[in-house]
This record gives sequence, C-alpha cells and structure tokens, in this order.
Amino acid sequence: MMNTHMKVKYETAGPLSSVFINSPEARVLDQAFLVGNMKQTVSMLVESTGLSFKTVQKVLQRLSGKGLVAPTEKIGNAQAYQFSVENELHELIEWASKHHFASSS
Repeated sequence: MMNTHMKVKYETAGPLSSVFINSPEARVLDQAFLVGNMKQTVSMLVESTGLSFKTVQKVLQRLSGKGLVAPTEKIGNAQAYQFSVENELHELIEWASKHHFASSS
C-alpha cells in the first residue's frame, strides 16, 4: 500500500501537476499516466488524486470531449474509464517529466 505522504506528494507534484499548478485536469492526467492502461472508476480517481467526486466527474467529461478518456465497461455499479494519455500527450508528458525531475533534484 502506498504511504500517505507519497500519495499526497504525487497528487500535487506529479509531472503535469508540477507544471500546471492547481489544475484538477493535470492531477487526473498524472494519475492516468502513473497507472498506464489500467481502467479506473471515478471513485478510484477520487482516492488517488484527492479531488472531490464532482470535480473528477467534471474533469472526465472535459477530457472525454478532448478524446483523452473514454468510458468502457462497468465495474460493479461504477463506470470504468480508459485513458489514452500516452498516445495523445506523449511529448507534453515527456517534457513535464523532465521539468519535474530536474526541479526536484
């Protein structure tokens, strides 16, 4: 299990979050980048990002409109989502990761 200090640090200091400060979209995209192709529910994203349920829902709607996430099957009663972050934002994530790791050294 991830220790709380590490989780909170990544929530606010992931590669995109370190560049786009206070952006809920950046926090959700950082999480998507972290877990790769794993499907995630709103509740999973709420827990991993520290954002509210409503905020995550709104972010998913905005990202879906940009083609960065799509609903897949249901997991129990919860809608699962699949991100295509690496394909669509590869260069930005690579740049943000370099910036993030350079500034934390």
